Amino acid sequence: MTAIYLRELKAYFTSLQGYLYLALFTCVTGIFFTVIDIMYGINDFVSYVLSNSYFLIFVYCILIPILTMRLFAEEKRHKTDQLLLTAPITAWEIVLGKFLASVTLFLIGLLIITIFPVIIAVNGTIPVTNTISGYIGMILFSLCMIAVGTFISSLAEEPIISIIISAVAGIFVLFFSNLVSLLPDGVVATIVFLALLAIGIAVLFYIDTRKIGIALIALIVCGGLITALYFLNKEWFMYGLTNSLNWISLEKRFEEFLNGILNLSTIIYMLSFIVFFLFASVQVIERRRWR
Repeated sequence: MTAIYLRELKAYFTSLQGYLYLALFTCVTGIFFTVIDIMYGINDFVSYVLSNSYFLIFVYCILIPILTMRLFAEEKRHKTDQLLLTAPITAWEIVLGKFLASVTLFLIGLLIITIFPVIIAVNGTIPVTNTISGYIGMILFSLCMIAVGTFISSLAEEPIISIIISAVAGIFVLFFSNLVSLLPDGVVATIVFLALLAIGIAVLFYIDTRKIGIALIALIVCGGLITALYFLNKEWFMYGLTNSLNWISLEKRFEEFLNGILNLSTIIYMLSFIVFFLFASVQVIERRRWR
């Protein structure tokens, strides 16, 4: 894994990609810092810069996709992925090596922009707790998006496709709660949502096993659980759809950190989110290895 990590990290700095990422990240953050904090005399870097909608769109719909586009898609384009797939290393080592290289570059950029809250602290006061929690949230949320980008890159055949899909995923995650607010509430909406979820689980079982019987069993079990839940807690079904979707919303959980709230359950959720998409990337690599 170390060899993969060092190889990927070196690749960022032997091409324009790493320098372009750091330059854009630093310059754009500096512009937001100057316009918002300096010109208006605001001392909260986290609440007014890191949580700014336009800044978040730029980072997670443009910069992070640039960071993750080459992880696997570039290997496929140059036909060097076969060297990785036939190397005597596990798929986990491949995925983690590439993921950690991207994370390292992101952390370098985040370390550079730490100069901005330091400037505020030297020349005035700064909300220390809010700044620390905001940085923790920024790191965890970014790791989640890098994990998503890693998974997308493992599926894409071309870097440009990886960028486009990752950008769409970034927009979807950032505006997920806004989309949820447009959905209807009520028992019927919740039942339809859970039914679609059950069908999705059954389809995943079929894709994995290619056995219709196992998929049907999964569907029946899910249907039984939905029915039992309905009779045990009918009131939950009134707002079950929106409450469930808001619970899984990364953007909602990210807001907690930006508001100075450190919630252990949120940290565990984000770490689980990262592991899930890294695991999905590993499964993609394993399938390609055994083709």
